[in-house]
Amino acid sequence: MSAQTQATARHAMDEDDYFKGVSAGMPEGSRRVIDGLEKVKSVYVACDRDDALLTGFNRYLERYVATRRLPRQEADCFFLVGASGAGKTAAIGRLLRDHEALRPVRTPYGLAPRYVSIKLKGYAPPRLVGLQIIREAGYGLAMKTGRGEVWDGMAGHLQSQGVFLVHIDEAQHLLKRNASQSDREELSNAIKGVAIDTKWPIAFVFSGLPEVLGLPIGDDQVERRGNFIRFADVAMPEERDLVIDILSQMGDPVGIASDHLAATDLPERLAFAARHRYARICQLVEGALQEALHWKKARLTTGHFAVAFERRSLAYGQDDMNPFLAEHWRGLRQGSFLTIDDAPARSS
Repeated sequence: MSAQTQATARHAMDEDDYFKGVSAGMPEGSRRVIDGLEKVKSVYVACDRDDALLTGFNRYLERYVATRRLPRQEADCFFLVGASGAGKTAAIGRLLRDHEALRPVRTPYGLAPRYVSIKLKGYAPPRLVGLQIIREAGYGLAMKTGRGEVWDGMAGHLQSQGVFLVHIDEAQHLLKRNASQSDREELSNAIKGVAIDTKWPIAFVFSGLPEVLGLPIGDDQVERRGNFIRFADVAMPEERDLVIDILSQMGDPVGIASDHLAATDLPERLAFAARHRYARICQLVEGALQEALHWKKARLTTGHFAVAFERRSLAYGQDDMNPFLAEHWRGLRQGSFLTIDDAPARSS
């Protein structure tokens, strides 16, 4: 959710027009595939972990709303952690966008958000992170503002915009890779200062790699106010039905069937190739559907997955290294199998 104005929304529509122009310059077959991929990408396959995430978040939000009663109490922090490719960003983004309690408020000046969400692209000093949060809420602040001023005034700035919750994605970048204890204390103290504001305590939601747990570890106050959800890898064979659901639901919008694959070992090969990570499974299914769209096929095949895997690895023409083709695929290294050997490119 963003606190962008109507002018920004208009700019976004201009960007859509811009990329329509890019699409128009693609070959006719590519334009047809792009239309199909847009439908595929719009699919989100909900599962048990989404229910667990919603339940945990609702418990967290219940406690936050209770802090609004006098005397004001400090807000807790919510942590969603998981390995790369676990699907954290999509899941928490969907939850925040769809949650009824977080719907924007209509004001005489348009819609005002109840929360803001930022995504860190790398390590940023606490002062710059604070500036990004405040600006996302629609409050202008000069770059020369000091760290203390940014964080000390954050609760008041967000209150003036009606924002009570801050989501930070890729939150592991809040900490340097080898952060010292003083670095951790500086950051945790800044966050705690905003969360325990007596007039407008701010609820923080952090999503990212497990390294973000370096924030509550070593700080008893953050730890005792923490709420934790972890996205585990997709377990096989226990969650085989989930993999089958992903295949089916992602193919439905473009009319590409996959039911016949349930009786094969394709679901196991797919989970293996994706390191058993939810988002990576979806990524490989998307790639296979892209190949099927190019070939104008109405049924997914192992060949579609094999080619899609090749395009995301360096296993060109090496069937024994492709988990969708290799006989002894369980003995392969999981992931993209990026090799250092020169491999000739080939078209398909």
